[in-house]
Amino acid sequence: MSPVDSSFLMLNEVAAAIWLGADGRTRLADIVERSICSKFEIEPCVAHRDAQKFVQELLWHRIVVISESPIHNAPVPILPSLGSVSVSSPV
Repeated sequence: MSPVDSSFLMLNEVAAAIWLGADGRTRLADIVERSICSKFEIEPCVAHRDAQKFVQELLWHRIVVISESPIHNAPVPILPSLGSVSVSSPV
């Protein structure tokens, strides 16, 4: 549920793979390559673009937080994003 507007977000299989890969140490690009490109017939550049849009939506809803470095021992799922940027869902 979004703390911004109390809306519920439904995750499809691809969005769920990104969410489940949110561990604070794995970059978004790596999650996309391992969990999306390897399982779905999609061009890597399209998958990366769509994943970045999804993360931006989560950011807008304040469901994830971005960090410049990996977040260890976080109490919530974490999603590293572009480069060394980490994304964590806030408590």
